[in-house]
Amino acid sequence: MLTTRMFTPAFKFFAGLCVFAVVAGIAVGITSGEGALVDRVLGPLSLGWKGGVGNHFAYAFFVGLAVASGFLAGILIAFRDADPAAQAQVVHTETVPVVPAPVGVNYLPALTALTTVFFLIGLATGTRWMTIAAVAVSVCIAFVWTLRTWAEHATGDAGANIGLYHRFIDPLRVPVISIVTVAIIAIGLSRVLLTVSKTASVWIFGLVALVFFLVCVLLALKPQVSRVLTTVLVILAAIAIIAAGIAAALAGERTIEHHSSEGAMAAVTSAPPIGAGA
Repeated sequence: MLTTRMFTPAFKFFAGLCVFAVVAGIAVGITSGEGALVDRVLGPLSLGWKGGVGNHFAYAFFVGLAVASGFLAGILIAFRDADPAAQAQVVHTETVPVVPAPVGVNYLPALTALTTVFFLIGLATGTRWMTIAAVAVSVCIAFVWTLRTWAEHATGDAGANIGLYHRFIDPLRVPVISIVTVAIIAIGLSRVLLTVSKTASVWIFGLVALVFFLVCVLLALKPQVSRVLTTVLVILAAIAIIAAGIAAALAGERTIEHHSSEGAMAAVTSAPPIGAGA
């Protein structure tokens, strides 16, 4: 089975993943279940119909993985890993239309990996806002990646595919990126300014504003600067701000004196009325 050409490579992978998920789900149900051994075995085998399944979250995860992997394995073996001859046979044509290869640079995989790192950091440090932000960004990335994949194979013309993608994504990308950028700068710098002293916070805020202004002026005066360089600068700045915000959040806020107005009110009420000493 491992060497025959009857089963495609992708089918072998997802079929093996399905078998692994089934075995892992049964093992989790048996080891984490309670009661007699027969009930702990029959429960996972019958999907909880004849007994318990132990840890519900782990068991549901592995069952879902098994179902998804089995479905993908069936699709891939049916279409022979997108083999042109098999596709032509299904659609009843002599040949399959040629689909152009994707063009351009795709930063979504790197952004997904970076978002995953920040999600794990948020869970490890207990920073709720970082965890929520990472989940929100992951949802946006999944939507954009799905839309890009669809647009890249919409027609046989690469230029038309790019135009179709930008027609859908530009009205959404500009406001979302603007909101995320403002949120990263505001939250990251606020953590830093609440940690350092009052004098240092003034210098840090002024320095960040100066650097941001100079970079904007440079990009405006040099429009021929490559798009890749601009993207790299933006990503490095975002990483620096997020890293500084994480370090400041772990260090904790500085002691801020809160001035109460009770003393001033008491002084006003105890003062003699005007003209009383005359």
